[in-house]
Order: sequence, then C-alpha cells, then structure tokens
Amino acid sequence: MSWHGIKTGLPFADYRSDDITQSDTIETVKEKAISKSLICNFIADPFAWKNSPPKAQTKAMRGGSVLDCLLTEPHKFDERYAMSIYKDFRTNEAKAWRHEMEDSGRSVLTESDFEAAEAQLRAIKAKPEAAALLDGAQFQVAFRHPTKFPFYSKGLIDILPDDGETIVDLKTCEPSALESKRNLRRHIYEWLYHVQAGAYCEGYSIASGEERTRFKFIFVTSKAPFIVAVVELPFAAISFGSDIYRNGAKRFAECLEHNTWPSMWDGEVELDIPEYAYLGDNEE
Repeated sequence: MSWHGIKTGLPFADYRSDDITQSDTIETVKEKAISKSLICNFIADPFAWKNSPPKAQTKAMRGGSVLDCLLTEPHKFDERYAMSIYKDFRTNEAKAWRHEMEDSGRSVLTESDFEAAEAQLRAIKAKPEAAALLDGAQFQVAFRHPTKFPFYSKGLIDILPDDGETIVDLKTCEPSALESKRNLRRHIYEWLYHVQAGAYCEGYSIASGEERTRFKFIFVTSKAPFIVAVVELPFAAISFGSDIYRNGAKRFAECLEHNTWPSMWDGEVELDIPEYAYLGDNEE
C-alpha cells in the first residue's frame, strides 16, 4: 500500500497492512511505514524490540477499542463486535459460538463490557469541553507521508476538530491516573504521549499541508465512576515529543541499515541505588 496524504474512513486492517515488523529488513521496509507505537517501543531498547513477539491485545486495550468504536465509528460496531449470548464459555456450545464469531472477524463482548463502554461514552459527551471538541469533528483520520529514510511515517487520529488547529486523542486510563494532576502528568510522560502529540502534529502537517500545533487528550477512566479530563499539552511538550520521534526514526533507520540492534544492557552496567535511599534514616 503506497500512498501519502490524508484518508478518512480507511479500514483499520488497511491502515495496519503496511506495519513494519521485527522480521523486516532494510530491503523490505520500502513501501511500509513507522508509527508512534513502533518508535516508542523501539527507542526503549532496540534489541528487545527486534527480538520480541508482537504485543497481544490486553483487556484494557480491548475496552478502549470498544469505546473508540462507539465514539468515532458507531456505524461499524455490529461488524466488529458480537454481544455474547452466554454468561460464560465453559460449555462446548458456548466455545463453538465464540470461535464462530472470532473466525468471522468479530470480537465477543459481554454485557458488562458493553455497558461500561456506554457509560464512558455518556460521561465524555456530558463534559462540555469534550463535547465541544466532538461537535463538527472528523473521526479516524489517517495520515501518511514519505520520510528521508526508506520508509514512510503514519498515524491514525481519533478526533480532528473543525477549528483547523487542534488534534485530539481519546485515552482510557486507570482511575489512579486521574487522582491528581501530578499523577496524570507522570502518566502522560511515562506512556510517551508527548511523543504521540509531536509525531501527530508534525506528521499531519506534512501529509496535509495544513499546520496543526495544538494537541489535546480526552482521558476517561476504565472503571466507575467514569471520570473525564480534557487536557491540552503545551507547545514545548509537543516540540520535545516531535524531536524524540524524529531522532527515533533516524536511529531505527540506522539499525535497519546495519542490522545492528543495541541493548540498554550491552556491556557491563554500573547501577547505583536510588538517590532517596541516601536521604533516609536507616538506623533502627
């Protein structure tokens, strides 16, 4: 799949069809694309990325996907999901039905999972700041553009408001992340969401020719009560994130070219105890 620019309504399978995987080489990546997820996983430890199997989807990721579908592509819900007609899957009949649904490309949902996603959706729409971002927006907007390396760069934007300057991403998080601003600040940093902000603002601008310099998140907790927070990153954080993404792409290209994948544990490592340990009173 070789294209560049902007696409709305691109099937998710088509969007993922040009993913670069661990088995790719410098010769096989030429029509494929890096993404924020790939670069964030790669920069932590290139060796670990190269030698790891593809990540399995967690229950939290599946829940986030259900909410994502209900909010941004509700017309595709029935083709992606099947409501379970069984309380559990202990019987052969229930197992056979589940396999039939999964073989047809649909994920099986329990009633409680669906009700939780609906409650999250109601909470988001009830928050005026979130509702304002959704009003008149485009959803699931893909961008893809060439780089100076052998591969393309791409991203899939959840929400593209009609203000001409903002990109919005929907995030499901544990309740602890929204217990304080300090917790959420750490959560954004540890999950490298600033890198996503930088990659998306820069990538969308290159692909579309339309500069967007503001990035906001709609956070909603994964458990009741479903707390919603609308957060805007400052431009400094976006710029910092775009630098990390660009440097990560450069390093990824170098690893591909030389087929060398360094590890954070190469050689012998000197490791001290935490600084706070020196400040504590260890006397009994």
